[in-house]
Amino acid sequence: MVRPGTLVGSVVKMLPSSQEQRGNRKLKEARKITEENESMISQEDRTTIEDKITLAEEVKLGLDKKWGVAKFFHAQDYRRAARDAYRLAKCVSERSVSHSSGAPFTRDVNFDCITVARSLYKCHLSCKYAFPSHCQKEKWVPVVWNEACARTGSNVNSLPLHDEFVCSSMKLLGEIRAKIMPDVKNMYGFDTSQTPDTISRNARDAQALLTEMTSIYHEPDIGGRPRHPYRHPIIQQAINITWFQDKDSDGIVFSKHFSPIPIEAIALALAVIQCCIDEWTDGTRKESKWTEERYKTVYDSHISSLNALRDHSRPQGEDLISQIQRDLLKNAR
Repeated sequence: MVRPGTLVGSVVKMLPSSQEQRGNRKLKEARKITEENESMISQEDRTTIEDKITLAEEVKLGLDKKWGVAKFFHAQDYRRAARDAYRLAKCVSERSVSHSSGAPFTRDVNFDCITVARSLYKCHLSCKYAFPSHCQKEKWVPVVWNEACARTGSNVNSLPLHDEFVCSSMKLLGEIRAKIMPDVKNMYGFDTSQTPDTISRNARDAQALLTEMTSIYHEPDIGGRPRHPYRHPIIQQAINITWFQDKDSDGIVFSKHFSPIPIEAIALALAVIQCCIDEWTDGTRKESKWTEERYKTVYDSHISSLNALRDHSRPQGEDLISQIQRDLLKNAR
């Protein structure tokens, strides 16, 4: 654990501060641009800009509750949200000024492209491989950017900086973990009571789920014979809230990447579920200390298990995995 007062702790503390300061500057600039051109910006556009600014402010509110790496990622999200607000304000203001003066207006296509590219890059992490090598990332970046330009009808010749839309593996994992954590607690029956019996039961159940891998089975009988592999409802729930929460979710907007649900996406959900269960192995939930290396090891093992089941007893195994993939997609929509 990173402790305040240490050199590493100081660095970890400074990084979120830098991200927050940059976010503050962008929000200030967004407000200034909007105020200076208020008379020329339509009410509808002004409301849209204000919504973006409000969203960034809401993201910032959670900063004080975070620490360490989690705070850095949260601060990064705030900076990006503030930057989006600034870019929208700048784009709308330039368009409004040009319209009022009769001058031609060139749309800030980068704003739209980067927004789409961010989601597309996460789709690549989710559906192709969650821990790409540097070489893989370099190959993905132009592919993602070109698809984002095609989807937005843009004609941008040069790539932006990678950090404009490239998402780290740990950031994606953290986002998924935050979404599914409450469902892991409820669906596996972990209890927050501090009584000795409850703590003992939580620890025993968590260790059994991890040791016997009964967490992947539908209605697992801890200590008994597991049934229906990869059918536990938590898997469906994790996929639903991660990629199919609403009409704007990646699984809907970029449906071709999720038809059917890729083995890699199932493995990603399973790895995060396993991390959440691991937080209960002492009987009371403790914040995950999983590193990227540990996530990768667990993730790779789930991919291997899914592939082994598919390849071990053809065609039955292949049919089983294909049916699981189709059912997960069907029940996600």
